This record gives sequence, C-alpha cells and structure tokens, in this order.
Amino acid sequence: MSRLTMLHESFNQKYSSIATLPRRAPVPERSIELEFPYRLFVPENYEPGYAYPLVVWLHSDASSEMELDHVMPALSLRNYIAIAPRANVKSRGSQRRYRWGTTLTDCAVAEDLVWDSVQAAMDVLSIHSDRIFLAGFGGGGTMAQWIGLKYASQLAGVVSLTGEFPMTSRVLSNWKIARSLKVLFAQRQGSTICSEDDMMRAVKLAHQSGLDYRFLQAQSEDDTEGNELDAGMLQAANRFMMGIVTGTDLSLSPETSCDREIVEFGFN
Repeated sequence: MSRLTMLHESFNQKYSSIATLPRRAPVPERSIELEFPYRLFVPENYEPGYAYPLVVWLHSDASSEMELDHVMPALSLRNYIAIAPRANVKSRGSQRRYRWGTTLTDCAVAEDLVWDSVQAAMDVLSIHSDRIFLAGFGGGGTMAQWIGLKYASQLAGVVSLTGEFPMTSRVLSNWKIARSLKVLFAQRQGSTICSEDDMMRAVKLAHQSGLDYRFLQAQSEDDTEGNELDAGMLQAANRFMMGIVTGTDLSLSPETSCDREIVEFGFN
C-alpha cells in the first residue's frame, strides 16, 4: 500500500474518469497583437454579447503553446475562451520545445506573459473580468500556482494538472490573500513529473497555510502512461471551473465512467 493510499483512507469520495484524450481538434484563431508566440482558442458558436470565462493555459515542459489544441477538446469546446503563451526558456536538445524557468526572474517573465495574454484577449473578445483562470500541465501547472498564489485577488481560480507545488522563494509572500484562491491540484498515479511524495508535500503545505486546495489523483493500472495528460483530470477541471463560474459546488465526478477512477482528497 502506497503512502498516498494510506493518506486517503480518511477520505471517502471516489470518481470515475474517461481515460483517453480526444484526437486533436482545430483551434479557431482571432487576430490579437502580442510580441511573443501564443495559441488562441475561441469557443464554438462564439457569442459576442456573452462574457466568457478566460483560461490562460501554461503548457508543460518540453512542449509549446500548441499543447492547447489537445487540451480544449477534453476541457470544453464551448465554455471558455483560452489563450496559451509560449514559455520563456528553450528546452535543451529539443527544437520548438520550451519550458518554464524556476528563478525569480523567470517567474517575473512568466507573469508578464500571462497578464499581457489576458489583456490582449480582453481587448478583442468578450471576456468576464472576474472569471480569469490560470491552468497548466506539469511545469506549467507549477507556474500557474506560483502566479495564482501571488495574484489571488485578480483570479477566479487555478488548475494544476500533474504540477508540483511551487518551491520558489516567496511563493506564499501574500499568503493571507492567497487563502481566498480556489485551486484544483490533480496528480496522476505513476507520474514522474509530480510523484505521490510531491502530492503529499502539497497536501501538507496547503493544510498548514490554510489554502483552499482541492486534491485529485487519477488512478490507472498502466503506470507507463503516468506522465500523459489525463482526460479525466481535464473533465474534473472543467467542472471545478464551471462550479466557480456558476457559484455551485459541483461534484468533480465526470459524467461518463470507465475503468479508471479519480480520488478526491480533502482535509479532515
């Protein structure tokens, strides 16, 4: 029995998930002016008179802004406008692949990329200013937490999928305000990006700091796929964000079940 399995014996909510990401779907583009590469998603049947939630997607390490193409079909094709800036550091040995740095300077650059993306999207599309979400995968999930905890009052919520809790200095410098931020922290069983120990560390830190974190673990019999982005986690992320948008405490359980499950953790 793993340490994480022993940890969740005190919790009792279990959810099923869809295992496989949909195939890549075309991402509609609108012209916005930014000085860095980005990917923009405009929802199906876009209505200019409706103020949409905005998701700023921070891609994983050794990836790029094109990751958004794989994310939105599983997250939602109708609920959000989304924009994905390219990370600021080029991955070693990989052409057209980038990662988020970990220094304070790198974090400051990432902050600028995020807020420039938000402003540019709001300039040309109908976006609700109180429904701005940061979300990311792997290193992007870690960066989303870092920025979110710093600017909690300006965000509706944060989603981190298989991203460690940020250990950069001063991550909780605004911890009193950070307590108001709703965060979904999801980890996949067998992941080498965010291990069970990493998740337990995040559970402990969030509990000690009084942060409003919800924890999920996507379970799978095939641990060799542990580093892949899980569709069930994206479905849970959609329900998490829509719960915030509608002011409803939605269950994170996907509507369709299969042979994988998602376990939600909470504090005693």
